[in-house]
Amino acid sequence: MPNAATYVLPALGIGLAALAILGPGSTRMAIGVRVWGTPVAGSEALALRVEGVRRLYGADDPAALSQVEVSATSAGSPLERWTGSLGEDGIGEALLRAPTGLEDPVTVRIARGSDTLLEQRLPLLHPLPAAQTSAPPAAAHATALPGTAHGELRIRVTAARGALAAPFPEPVRVAIEAQDGTPAAGARLEASAVGAELDGRGSVEGHGGVEGHGGGPVRITADARGTAELTLKPLAHTVELTLRATQPGSASPGIRGADGTWEGRLPVIPGAIWLDPDGLEGEPPELRLISPAPRPRAYVSIEGARGRALGTIVPLAADGAGFFSGRVTLPEPVARGAMDDWAVVAGDPYEQGAGTVAWPLSSAAAPASPRRVELLADGMPAAEARERARASQTRRAGLLVLGATGVTQVLLLALRSRTARRRLEAHVAAASGSEGKDGPHGAPLSREDRDRLLAAVRAEPLLSVLALAALVGLSFAAIAALATFR
Repeated sequence: MPNAATYVLPALGIGLAALAILGPGSTRMAIGVRVWGTPVAGSEALALRVEGVRRLYGADDPAALSQVEVSATSAGSPLERWTGSLGEDGIGEALLRAPTGLEDPVTVRIARGSDTLLEQRLPLLHPLPAAQTSAPPAAAHATALPGTAHGELRIRVTAARGALAAPFPEPVRVAIEAQDGTPAAGARLEASAVGAELDGRGSVEGHGGVEGHGGGPVRITADARGTAELTLKPLAHTVELTLRATQPGSASPGIRGADGTWEGRLPVIPGAIWLDPDGLEGEPPELRLISPAPRPRAYVSIEGARGRALGTIVPLAADGAGFFSGRVTLPEPVARGAMDDWAVVAGDPYEQGAGTVAWPLSSAAAPASPRRVELLADGMPAAEARERARASQTRRAGLLVLGATGVTQVLLLALRSRTARRRLEAHVAAASGSEGKDGPHGAPLSREDRDRLLAAVRAEPLLSVLALAALVGLSFAAIAALATFR
């Protein structure tokens, strides 16, 4: 039995240790979540963008997680919970109502079954006044567009919704003033554009209205407030607009009219997803999104002075016009109070792409630069720590099996050596005539010769056993070292 155990035990121990170390003890993907948003103190909603992440050796992949539960407390009071799944892109939008308003401290917990993926305190931001700006997205807002102006008439150009997206029509507003700041009522405006189609709308009282529709420069007449509106459809990402305004002088001879010119580039955002304003006029209002480039989905944040009121993911599909479009109806509580807000539309969940645009939800929305979502909490360091602890615990069990096997093997070798030595001593004693009788090959050895022979017999197996035991211990130590440094 000891002889069989000597050969079987190492193989069995190494096999069990290998199964533990290379199986459950191997490095696996750490699964965790990140939380994005812009929670504002006093807001009645906690709208969080939850991102599922799988990480292995520093490389991240989206994790489509099901049955994720998000709960939170505000100043110790629990908010309503959200339960849902993260899509193929690893993104989910959680909305937790806070009827009494968010107050510090706000702590969020995200769990999946019995596993807690994240539990951290979230920072609260201060409300932004409507006119205050903060880290503007790629879109320019309803301020005067930069350009080169000449002449007595001052021309001010604004993009009505802050930005343009090709190839979708957008209104561009023109205000014409005299040098003293009074509106140039009835001024005639001639507009031409490179890289875009133009149409115009102005006063038609006593004037020719709009000329040039369908090709060539557009000629329109400003209204009594000195304003006119152009509808511009970008056909390229660089659009140059040229405007010339003239105001006829009096009928007295020798008095000429005033004029002025303006040239500039318009804020066309490459790759921007367009928000159709007609959808916002419906009942209930809906977000109609159209992308000129193939995209599977669009990420939307409804932002305002009270922070992020809603987040949603809009699936996009090919339509008959050659674009990718999708729509989503605004929930009634959000639609009721969000008409002064902005929809930040992006092709990526972090809202950091060059095509990220903030579209106003109504023409009455005050000029502002809504915040983009920020990283509020990162559960990946804790997820990696949990994975390392799990793998280390399993590896320690495998190393324990290796150590026990090594010690047992050394003991078995010592037992075999002792038994073999006793048998050899008995055989040598019998062969040397230790009983005082003549051996089969001659006279018995003297006591001194017999003692020297037995000492040599005893020494040689002991050295072999020690060398073999050292070799076994070194082998197990090498295996343990390799398992530790994997």
